[in-house]
Amino acid sequence: MPTEDSVNRAMLQAWRTRGQLMLQHCRKCAAVTYYPRKRCPSCWSDALDNQPSGGQGTVISYSVVHRGVDEAFRQLGATVTLASVKTDEGPQIITLIVGDDRGEVAIGGRVKLAQGADPQRYPLPVYALADEAGGVP
Repeated sequence: MPTEDSVNRAMLQAWRTRGQLMLQHCRKCAAVTYYPRKRCPSCWSDALDNQPSGGQGTVISYSVVHRGVDEAFRQLGATVTLASVKTDEGPQIITLIVGDDRGEVAIGGRVKLAQGADPQRYPLPVYALADEAGGVP
């Protein structure tokens, strides 16, 4: 479970209450950042605003973990699909791919924030395949 603090509070609360991913936008240099920080990694300004992501992205890389899955992930099933997703806004996020069709994930494939994902089960934003018809497990 992530530890909530003043830097990541807006991002964590948006996920828990609205199923949104919040990204930081720098008012000085216009950089868009994920994960939440005190200062912009591009220009070191502290002029950061949290704005909701559109929730779409592209799989840059992924890995399917078949064994040795940590106890925290065992409730997800026999395998866990981890991915590096480049959000349409620019930042990359390491995330879980969830849903009944997660075995069809592919590099270059489109994903979206998983709607209806239980924030107790998934304390950080998770994605599903963009054309998924099934539900989040």
